[in-house]
Amino acid sequence: MRNPEVLLFDVGGVLVDWDGTRGLVTLTEGRLDHEQARRFWMEFEPLKPFEKGHADGREFAQAAVSELGLDMTPGAFLDAFNDWMRGPFSGALELVERIRPEYRRAVLSNSNLVHWRRLIEDYGLARPFETLFVSHEIGQRKPEPSAYRVVFEGMGLPAETFVFFDDNPECVEAAQELGMQAMQVRGLTQLNAILEELGVLMPEDGDDGVRGHGTSLI
Repeated sequence: MRNPEVLLFDVGGVLVDWDGTRGLVTLTEGRLDHEQARRFWMEFEPLKPFEKGHADGREFAQAAVSELGLDMTPGAFLDAFNDWMRGPFSGALELVERIRPEYRRAVLSNSNLVHWRRLIEDYGLARPFETLFVSHEIGQRKPEPSAYRVVFEGMGLPAETFVFFDDNPECVEAAQELGMQAMQVRGLTQLNAILEELGVLMPEDGDDGVRGHGTSLI
């Protein structure tokens, strides 16, 4: 395996507090359990064109309310959907900024215009990254192989030069099948521990510079 050159991050559930899974369990009054709610966001067909930039949120919300049997308007569902995007975990952007400069930093995320605008304009999510590949802008969505290929082409590098972090197993498996090193990560605490173990972080102020530098990425 070649030395990795790019650390590629999913956003929701890895760097950003996305409460849509738990929120959907609550909204359906437990008719969906946690895993069913997670799979809803991965598999619900009317969500896909919204996240690929081919449809607006109203169509998705109307379909979701009908599919889930919710006693609420599509507008109220969209309000809840937007509220579930809570912004970056505390310290998330600072953690990414501690990655050693020899590694390129990029994002590959399934998102939509409403959530993404908030993340960029209100929270400055783009700050520590070289490149952002977002489903509604590239017209492709994980775990479709075409989404990953957009990244390879956009950064001019083959799959084996990437390390990818995502909270959904389907997306991790798809990345691995294409030749990427990929890891399932849920939340900032786990991400921090993995980055430390991989030895890709610069020491924090006051750190002795030893911790985490003994493990190779390959």
